[in-house]
Amino acid sequence: MSFFEANKIVAALLTAGVVALGSGFVAELLFEGSEIEENAYQIAAVGETQEPASDAAAEAPEPIARLLAAADAGAGESVAKKCTACHTFEKGGANKIGPNLWGVVERPIAAADGFGYSDGLKAKSGEAWTYDHLNAFLTKPKEFAPGTKMTFAGVKKPEDRANLIAYLRSLSDTPVPLPNASTESAVATTEAAATPETQKTTETAATTETAPTTETAAAGGANLGALIAAADAGAGEKVARKCKACHTFDEGGANRVGPNLYGVIGREIASHEGYKYSDALTAKSSETWSYADLDAFVTSPKEWAPGTKMSFAGIKKPEDRAALLAYLRQQNSNPPPIPE
Repeated sequence: MSFFEANKIVAALLTAGVVALGSGFVAELLFEGSEIEENAYQIAAVGETQEPASDAAAEAPEPIARLLAAADAGAGESVAKKCTACHTFEKGGANKIGPNLWGVVERPIAAADGFGYSDGLKAKSGEAWTYDHLNAFLTKPKEFAPGTKMTFAGVKKPEDRANLIAYLRSLSDTPVPLPNASTESAVATTEAAATPETQKTTETAATTETAPTTETAAAGGANLGALIAAADAGAGEKVARKCKACHTFDEGGANRVGPNLYGVIGREIASHEGYKYSDALTAKSSETWSYADLDAFVTSPKEWAPGTKMSFAGIKKPEDRAALLAYLRQQNSNPPPIPE
C-alpha cells in the first residue's frame, strides 16, 4: 500500500466521524426532547391496593378443636423437627434461641424460667398458651405477637398445626383436656345452611358411615378372634408407631404421656404402676383389658371411655386394629388365648 492510499483511508474515516457528530447535533436541534412524567406501568405499593392479600392476612385460622380430635401426636413429633434448631422439648430441657416447650399448653405466656422474651410476648404475659393461642401463633407468629423475635414464618397446613399441638399436649405429666369440638352445633349450622337436596345427601352419607358393616361388627364380636388369628404382628408393630409418642412397649419400659403397654392384654384396667389414670379409666379398674375391650378402645377411645385423657382419634380399619392387637399379644410373657 502506497503512502497516498493510506492518507485517503485516514481522511475517509475522519470524514465519517465528522458526519456522525454533525448528524447527532442536527437531530437534537430538530427534535426537542421531553422527560417522561410518570412510569408507563403503575406499580402499587404493597398494602395499598392489594385487597385480596390483606383479606387473606385478616382471616383467622381455622378453629383447632375439631382438628385436634383427629390429630396424630406422632405425626406432630415429625412436624416439630423443624423447631428443634431453636427449642428443646424434653422435661427440664434447656432454653435455646427459643424457650423449652415441655408443658407449654396452658402455661402462662412469656413464663419459661430464664428466657428473655420480646416485648411482643411480654405484652401477653397475663394470658395462657391455650389451644387457640398456640394455633394462632403457629399460623403467623408475627401477626399474633407483633414484635416477636421468632423469625419462623408459620405452619400453614391446619392439619400439621393440629398434629404439632397434639404433640405439644403430650409433653406434660398431666396433659390438658382437649377442647370440645362442638360437633353437634357444627352439624346444626351445616344443616341450616343446606338445601333439602344436600340435607338428604348428608343424611344418606351419615347413615352409610354409621351403619355397622360386617367388618366393623367384628369389633368385640365373634369375628374379632379370626381377624387377630390371621393378623400380621409385624404389620401391627408398624401401626403401633403412631402410638410411640405417648407409650412404650418393651418390658419394664417407662410410662410416658400414656402408660407402658407391655403385658396390657389381660391386665387390669387402670392398674399400671406409677401411672395416674383419668377418672374415666379408673372407673373401669375392676375390669381387665380383654381383646374385645382393647379393640373397642382403640376404635374410638372417647366413646369407650368418655372423659379419657387419650387424645388419639382411633384406628378405623378392623384389619389394622387386629394387627395391633396381634403385636400387643407378642408384648406379653403369658398372653391370654385368642378368642374363638
